[in-house]
Amino acid sequence: MPEQIVSSSPEVEFKSFQDWNGDCPSLTLILHNNSSSWWIKVEIAWSLPESVSKLRYLKRRSMLQDFVNAIKLSQLDLMDDTMTRITLTLAERSHDPIPIRHVRNDYQTGTNYYLSVAHRISFNTGEDPGRIIYPILYQSQALPTFEASQLEHDEVIAPTVSIVRFKEEQFAYKKVDRPIYEPGDTEHVLNEITALAQFRGQPNIAQLIGLVISDTPYKTRPSTISAPVITGFLLEYYPEGTLERVLSEDKNQDDSLLRRWTLQIGRALGMLHVQRRTHLDIKPSNLVFDANRNAILIDISGTGGYEWEWLSPEMQKIIQQKAATAPASTPFDKRVATDCWAYGKLLCTMARKTGSSTFGKLLQSVGDDLTRTDPNARISLSDALETI
Repeated sequence: MPEQIVSSSPEVEFKSFQDWNGDCPSLTLILHNNSSSWWIKVEIAWSLPESVSKLRYLKRRSMLQDFVNAIKLSQLDLMDDTMTRITLTLAERSHDPIPIRHVRNDYQTGTNYYLSVAHRISFNTGEDPGRIIYPILYQSQALPTFEASQLEHDEVIAPTVSIVRFKEEQFAYKKVDRPIYEPGDTEHVLNEITALAQFRGQPNIAQLIGLVISDTPYKTRPSTISAPVITGFLLEYYPEGTLERVLSEDKNQDDSLLRRWTLQIGRALGMLHVQRRTHLDIKPSNLVFDANRNAILIDISGTGGYEWEWLSPEMQKIIQQKAATAPASTPFDKRVATDCWAYGKLLCTMARKTGSSTFGKLLQSVGDDLTRTDPNARISLSDALETI
């Protein structure tokens, strides 16, 4: 017979499920009660038996959802206007077990691991330290603002980026919220906003349109008055795709177009360095094209992620010697050197799309000179641009 499950509560809206190789699962959800809402994360803080951890992903998720549906969440000490973390622990005997609704189906109680041990589960509540932090909008941030509710969503193009419409015009919306949020991600977003604001009006660098704001997503009661928060920012939308896509196409590119792109990218990078900023994530996927096929540098915070193979050998060595070191925390000259080395690697990659043309050989030569093993033997970015 098909397995029956605990009837879904109309009060619970599940948002996401995470676990690590079947263990340490957590559920994020919203509890709706009349007109009020509470954000909750439920975490399992004990090692699960293999009979559970080896189940398929969807089965693991549904088992925990069924169990959470059976918890009397409204009886717990939930926190307003933030994310409440409910940590569940397992003991031989719980003196204060998690409150569970009566489950009418004995078959479900026996087959759902969590329900079968519910009488041994204790709980602890508190503010979730891993919650997404939405920064408060301050008047000193003199940038245009857009209400999140006024944006029409067209398409998701990356984990943190969607194409949206505002008054029939398309923009790229980069959000604070993301599938896997890490401590420090909000700071990276704010760093990118600051950098983008600094380079508004400058060619070949992504153009900031404004900030997206709303009431805090964690707001418990609609009547509560609070300062608006930043949920992300709008960028000009660049419709011609990425350099990564262009390089993946099975055809050679026009020399004049490649020359224009290499100069535009190099000059944009030089502009960052003049303003004492570095990129630290130069790679084909971080270069896009506008409607006129001009190259545009994106993700310019200088503090976000990076790809190992696009770091200079000396930067790789620094990180290997001290794993906790982030490229953004290294001296400015080391960061500039990594940007220039990555630009050289980019030129070598682009050279392979020119066939055997004279310009392709020039690009390869300049790329080789920018990526020499000895940093002192490399040419400068300005010399590279002059040669191109």
